[in-house]
Amino acid sequence: MLEKQSVFKKFSLGISNFFSKLGQTNFIKKVKGALSYIPNLLAQKIIYRKRKALWGIVFIIPLMIGFVYFFLIPFITTVIYSFSNVEMLGYNSETNEFIGVITEWVGFDNYRYIWNEHATFKQYLLDSFVNTALNVPLILIFSLLVAVVLNSKFKGRAFVRAVFFMPVIFNSQAVDVAMASGDLAAEAINEAGADIFSTMFNFQDFLLDASLPTGAVNFLANASSSIFDIISFSGVQILIFLSGIQSVPKHLYEAAKIEGATQYEIFWKITFPMVSPLMLTAGVYTVVDSFLRSEVLTAINRIKGAGVIKLVDGLGNLTNYGVHAAMSWLFCISSLIIIGLVVFLLSRMVFYYDE
Repeated sequence: MLEKQSVFKKFSLGISNFFSKLGQTNFIKKVKGALSYIPNLLAQKIIYRKRKALWGIVFIIPLMIGFVYFFLIPFITTVIYSFSNVEMLGYNSETNEFIGVITEWVGFDNYRYIWNEHATFKQYLLDSFVNTALNVPLILIFSLLVAVVLNSKFKGRAFVRAVFFMPVIFNSQAVDVAMASGDLAAEAINEAGADIFSTMFNFQDFLLDASLPTGAVNFLANASSSIFDIISFSGVQILIFLSGIQSVPKHLYEAAKIEGATQYEIFWKITFPMVSPLMLTAGVYTVVDSFLRSEVLTAINRIKGAGVIKLVDGLGNLTNYGVHAAMSWLFCISSLIIIGLVVFLLSRMVFYYDE
């Protein structure tokens, strides 16, 4: 063992000596001088505050190039396409170069087609709103409660944490593609299980027989029917709340226990207020995740590519490119609206410890 350590030390020492001798050669010195010429010149001619601003601009240039090329240009192009009849001219048969695009202004015809004539998009969009409105409070409440439980000390805590985070991995796109061949079998198993549970106990009928309000019954019935989705879609939110709970100062809990506070009082007086700022982060993530899992994206992807759409009301023909752009904008605006509503509502519950 000692011989191996001595060999390793000799090898590392030889490498360091080689690079130190290489740095003393005239060629490397000239390279260093050439590379440091401009920084040294700037240091002599420009004051320190201006140098900081200049280097800030230099470092932000790649970000600005990426923002303009990958976001701003597609953003403007999508807006133009959503109000236009877009036709691709194809490729030159001789040079195999793309000829270009022709856009004809059609106003709101693409949006009128989507809202009035498309078979499923409007229904999918409304369903996404309703499902998101239901999922956000349920997932946030469930994630916070599970995070509180996982923060306590018990045997097998690491295994239980891994179990709650496993759905995040299995719900990824790569796993969905890999397991696509088993969709039929899984669907059959789920349907069989649903039939069994529906024949054993009908939760909604039980609540209605108990003379509860219809609105509350529908909410509880939807929550109970989607409990498996709530568990599988709350992995990231649990981690967010768990990290927030672990960052709560320990002396607050110690002082509360000395004063004789119960665990229920500790949760509402310490844990919930201290974790409430993370409600915004978890809420926005839940909204985005819910919209990305909705059928709206399926409807949008079905219509992308070349094609002509004939309008029923006689306004003319539209192309799939323009309709696809308009659908994308409706999807974006809808998600921004519900994100704004969630942030507005949750911001009233936020408590900041520094204030």
